[in-house]
Amino acid sequence: MASFDMNVDMIIEILSHSPASVVGKCRLLNKECNKRTYDSSFLTHSLQRTNSVSGYFLEYSERPRVHSAFVKDLGNDDVPHEISLDFLPPGRVSIKACDASHGVLLCVNDLPVKGRQPEYIICKPTTKQYMVLPKPKTRYFTIALGLMVVTGSDPFRYKIIRLSQLPGNENKRYNFSFTLVCEVFDSDSFAWKRLDNVELTEEDLLVTRMSNPVASYGFLHWLTTSNNVFRFCFKTNSWSFFPVPENLASDNSLKLTRYDGKVGVISSARSKEGVDYQEIWVLESSLGNSWVNVKEIKSIGLEPVGFSSNDVVTLAGLDGICSYNMNNGKSQKLKIRDPKFFPCYYCTTSYFPFYSDYERVELNGRSTRYDT
Repeated sequence: MASFDMNVDMIIEILSHSPASVVGKCRLLNKECNKRTYDSSFLTHSLQRTNSVSGYFLEYSERPRVHSAFVKDLGNDDVPHEISLDFLPPGRVSIKACDASHGVLLCVNDLPVKGRQPEYIICKPTTKQYMVLPKPKTRYFTIALGLMVVTGSDPFRYKIIRLSQLPGNENKRYNFSFTLVCEVFDSDSFAWKRLDNVELTEEDLLVTRMSNPVASYGFLHWLTTSNNVFRFCFKTNSWSFFPVPENLASDNSLKLTRYDGKVGVISSARSKEGVDYQEIWVLESSLGNSWVNVKEIKSIGLEPVGFSSNDVVTLAGLDGICSYNMNNGKSQKLKIRDPKFFPCYYCTTSYFPFYSDYERVELNGRSTRYDT
């Protein structure tokens, strides 16, 4: 047993020098490696040894502009350069989706020209690469967008899903109360493809305030208004639904998250002693619907926005954003270096998790890249 433990320690040490793609593959092969590589001590060492960065893009809208800033959450404060979206084309650019593990964002440039369709832009901020994508086939109102890099693909490959609302006059053809048009963009073909419509009941709509999906094991997940999880599989281009834990079915405070690489849900609760706390539930299997309560966080009056590791949660409030260590109860305020980023009290701030190296990628091997 001691020999096995030593071997695992050696593997973890080797992985701390390995790129995220290698770590991701090992997580799928070994449960112990999966758990230990989500620990903050491993991630901090890995960031330093692989010249990578971890944090969040923060964004708020104050018409006519959209403001964004990057905040680091783990690792060394010394980075090669400040990370921002200043290299993107001029206009009203906002983040719509991210692949939190590969440092790639999907942005939309809402051009201030009447009759012009928005531009869809894929970018890697650490290398200042971007590419304007073909426009979707339909012009319906966008409900949700999702992005996922195909793990282990060579050359670099990513897919995007766009869910848009079918107009009311067309919706009458269907027996369902709400129909979503589903389109998928594949960088391999560099084109959009329309799939079968997604049919929802009136009681089971997507929660737009949580429209940034949670990625796990090749699936994207959204929460619906009836506390079901809408799951889309990029491999099969199919979708399905499954419920949240039964005891949380009527909880209106639920929020989807990712914990230890698994899709999870955060709920608010109060103990018999009157102490407020949050519970973390995770899905045991990527193809199942069985949930396990894995963690409790004592509430300090801030909103959880994500997990930097399995022992550090990122919390946000009106006066900023901080990291909170769930093991020792210590918190650290995260620095927003951009002096122009100052959301007012009535602005809603969105948070996009971000983990990236500084290696260039081919956003489309067949086309010209745009760089600064």
